[in-house]
Amino acid sequence: MAFSQKVDMRQGCIFVLTYVALGMRYFALTLSLIGLLGITACKRIESKLDRLARAAGITQDPPPPPKVAEPVLTPEQEAMEKRLQESSVFEAAKAEDLVPKAVAFELNKSAVVSILGYHDFKERGGSPMIIAASKFREQMKAIKDSGIPVVPLSDVLAWRKGLKNIPEECLVITMDDGWEGVYTYAYPVLKEYGFPFTVYVYKKYVNIGGRSLSWEQIKEMMKYGCEIGSHSVSHESLRAKKGRSEAEHLQWVLAELKDSKEFLEKNLGRPCTSFAYPFGIFDDAMAETGLQVGYETLVTVNSQKVNWDTPMGKIGRFIIHGESDTNFKLATSFRGRGDVTSNHFIKADAKDAEGHQLITLSPAPEEVITERRPTIKASLTRVGTVVPESVRLRIAGLGPVPAVYDPASMTVSYRLPYRLRRQDCAVTLSFKRAEGMPDEVVTWRFKLDLEASYLPQS
Repeated sequence: MAFSQKVDMRQGCIFVLTYVALGMRYFALTLSLIGLLGITACKRIESKLDRLARAAGITQDPPPPPKVAEPVLTPEQEAMEKRLQESSVFEAAKAEDLVPKAVAFELNKSAVVSILGYHDFKERGGSPMIIAASKFREQMKAIKDSGIPVVPLSDVLAWRKGLKNIPEECLVITMDDGWEGVYTYAYPVLKEYGFPFTVYVYKKYVNIGGRSLSWEQIKEMMKYGCEIGSHSVSHESLRAKKGRSEAEHLQWVLAELKDSKEFLEKNLGRPCTSFAYPFGIFDDAMAETGLQVGYETLVTVNSQKVNWDTPMGKIGRFIIHGESDTNFKLATSFRGRGDVTSNHFIKADAKDAEGHQLITLSPAPEEVITERRPTIKASLTRVGTVVPESVRLRIAGLGPVPAVYDPASMTVSYRLPYRLRRQDCAVTLSFKRAEGMPDEVVTWRFKLDLEASYLPQS
């Protein structure tokens, strides 16, 4: 019995002590909560008082903490950071097109056109306006051998409209007045060489017999690259008033331009878009009137080449004289390169005495390549001696380029600085075999397969 009582008393003490301990813990927790609430309330009151003091101007905002200066980078570190910024490492990856996009048309505004102007042709010439048939053939052969392309005047117009490109350097052949000699002597040569040409005729001297061109002759030539332009109605100077008042003269000029255009269009069934000023005499008002009545090119006799900035109402021409080669040489000389009569032109496929390729060219003439930045090379080992300083290389669209000539291997080379965008590339190489000798000139073209250039190489 005594033992049982002792156990009960011990359990009772444990219960009391446990209760007291729990009560103390809850009491301490309560005090902590009260303290936290008090501190929070005090901080809110303090913050509110501080805002009121700042609004009243009693206290000022504390100054911002000083910025920590960034460490100065070394030149190597700066270079590394620049490379990282310019790198495409951080760009999002893009899926490549399975089918290459069409290459946008790129207009070449650096082309230069030289227009030759002839008049009459006879078996024997020798006067300023009449050229001998044999001399004309020699000139056309020199142009053919030079490789300088001859294009129709309509191509120049399309180029100026931004519709197509023309060769970097090219020629246009024109004839004035409509003499029968054009058909008898010039036309066979032009047809033989495949040269397009333009004939300017005036209304009062077409199909009237004598030495004038007939409609049959004109239409036959039109089948082989001949374009017809207007040379006015009467072939009188457009400035000559001949007793007409100012108003009457303006009306007469308008008729000379307009009536001749309509006359040719009616008889030939084709638009007449070009006009040649009689005697080359004109002024700004006449040029503007010509453009207003529908001509798109108006040609003069000013000895000037045509470029992108040439006004369409003032297209220059070099009038070729029968007794002098001066204008022909000026017309066929481009950007410091000698005229076609002073150079010796070598065909791209020319052979030496043993039947070997005289000049090995890469890319080869008419070769179709896929490399858009090719290295252009020419081996001159079979031509004999070469003056290193005379070696020049020109590329259509770029002009003269800094090609490298290695005298040891006699090789000319040049790597294009950027990718080709056009399908056709023309190259001209010139050099001298010895001082005092004429330039040797070779011109060739290669082509680029733009679609294949995008395909993965096997």
